[in-house]
Amino acid sequence: MDIALLPNEAAQRFAQAANAIRKGRWREGLDLAASLSMPDVGPGPETFVLLTLARIRLGEATVSSINTDMVRAAGQSADLRRLLVTPLIQNQCLEEAADVLATIALALPPARAERQQRAGLLARVSRWDEAIALIDDLLVECEDDISLRTSQIQYRLSAGRQKEAGAITRAMEHVPGDERLVNVMLLSLLRERDYDGAATLATRLDTSRIESPLLAGNIVQALFRARHYDAAIAAGEAFVLLGIDGPVLRSHLAQAWYEGQQGDQRFGKAIAHLEVGVRQQPENLRMVSLLGQVLLRNGNTRRALPYLEQAVAMQPAMAELRALYARALKQLGDYMAAAEQFEAVMRNSPQSSGRWHRYVAGAMAQAGRVEEAGDLFDAWVAQRSATLPASFDAGLAALWNRVDDVHIPEARLNWAWGLRSPDCPHDRAEFDRRAKWGHLADLYLLDWLECRDDQVDEAMQHLSEELEHVEAFIIEARARAPGKGVVFASAHVGAMYFGPLALELIGARSRWVASTPSVARTAYTENLISTSDQTDTQVARAFMQSLRQDYIVVIAADGAINLAAPRITFEGWDITFSEFAARTAHRMGSSSAFVAPVWRDDNRLGFVLEHLPMPDDGETADDYAQRWRSAYLRCLRAFLATKPENLRIAGGIWRHIR
Repeated sequence: MDIALLPNEAAQRFAQAANAIRKGRWREGLDLAASLSMPDVGPGPETFVLLTLARIRLGEATVSSINTDMVRAAGQSADLRRLLVTPLIQNQCLEEAADVLATIALALPPARAERQQRAGLLARVSRWDEAIALIDDLLVECEDDISLRTSQIQYRLSAGRQKEAGAITRAMEHVPGDERLVNVMLLSLLRERDYDGAATLATRLDTSRIESPLLAGNIVQALFRARHYDAAIAAGEAFVLLGIDGPVLRSHLAQAWYEGQQGDQRFGKAIAHLEVGVRQQPENLRMVSLLGQVLLRNGNTRRALPYLEQAVAMQPAMAELRALYARALKQLGDYMAAAEQFEAVMRNSPQSSGRWHRYVAGAMAQAGRVEEAGDLFDAWVAQRSATLPASFDAGLAALWNRVDDVHIPEARLNWAWGLRSPDCPHDRAEFDRRAKWGHLADLYLLDWLECRDDQVDEAMQHLSEELEHVEAFIIEARARAPGKGVVFASAHVGAMYFGPLALELIGARSRWVASTPSVARTAYTENLISTSDQTDTQVARAFMQSLRQDYIVVIAADGAINLAAPRITFEGWDITFSEFAARTAHRMGSSSAFVAPVWRDDNRLGFVLEHLPMPDDGETADDYAQRWRSAYLRCLRAFLATKPENLRIAGGIWRHIR
């Protein structure tokens, strides 16, 4: 019965009940309504909703008591929104609040505000599909609504539907003026790894009008990710000058300096920005670990140590972080602590622990735990041996079945493809497959040499008919500086692990510098100068002593165990490169040569051999090192244009190409 037709006393009593409920006096309102003894007289629709609401608030009913007919009869939802929906949200009863809003939307269409709020609540409880469907429906009616468009992209990002989010962004013809919407547009492209698209969007923005530190940070991130380093630096530095700052901005500005610039400034600027970022957000694992890593790579090991220690404490299960911390400890001479940290890496990452055995054994040996180090390495050798095939040739042939599972950073393959010979007969897909096979083949060679000491001759059967040429070359090299030894400068290319064996086969008195720990108990390590368990000074002393004894000493000039190894620019990328070999050859008067094992046809192994210049009379070490480097790099560049199987594509020159 309509309220206007009720007797005055009943009408007043229901009005008093409604007023009490609207003031939050639930029991009083219900009691006032219940005190009426007129069975044929009931509350009006609005009051009926209020009475139901009061029972819900007192726990005497559930939100399912609110139905569409009830709300439609009341003709409004203000009471429900203020007295029920808002308190439910405040009490984190989000799904119940969403159910009430759904009822309102069905009863009082179009109810846009209720539908949008419900979408937000569904998003907060991760009911993404329903939230997205609601927002999409609303956008059909209000396609220019900024907040709806923002939610449309944001919800898809949160739901892991990055491709859809990116597609929506790319379909937008105009860049909106709303910073929050622009930010989620940038994020949608970044999450999809459409870095070129993100950078293009970033360059369309009027950065002078941006106020949001988060948006500013993502603009710098977009430019950095697309490798537009100069633009990222320019934008980031301009934002900082304007006082628009934040950890996202500092993190990516630092990375742009570090990855995109040359010389000492790259480290100084990167470190300075990261230090500010860490002060802004001390618990940001990414920045704390990155600061430690950059300091370590710049040779500031002691400054790096506390940041790496903090990063490990923040994320103890991350093997790479703990390994960096261990390497810092090792560089500072704390071998016992370094060994303990490397052991923890192995315990925490059993599936990838193989890559750490060399480090662990080396640190153990330096800490005086030599027998333990040898036992550890022996156990690892035995473990690997059990997985090797019965014959060398069978395993070599089987590598082709594994190439599709090999992960090589795309940047390395792109770089290698750009360096190929003009007459390369392969398309890109085949080129990549062969490059991956070469990567596997060299690692397989190492496994065979370390794990099948009694079957090493099987690998040697792949030596091509070049022994006489190698022997003649060695005679020439020795004749250039009799009695002063020979430096064979190699690189991380070709079948590099084949080299020492070939020299042994032809009876050349040789030693080789490598990261294999000297505790390895195989013939392969008898002539080793290990960088794993010796200091730089000890390695240098052993290197020079070997030359004095007229040995051939093999060293990869592009390799270094130290993360702070010097870099040079080569074919558009920074590569590690040490002048140690050149300067030692100058100091000792030794001859030197570029030497690299190479895969010939039919899986035969040969050598690229090129003499490097001798010092001229009166030539300074600096001038000679520069001339030697130019000759070495010419040889290396020519080698990289040979068959893709010879790229190796890991370590040394490949180290920083990612």
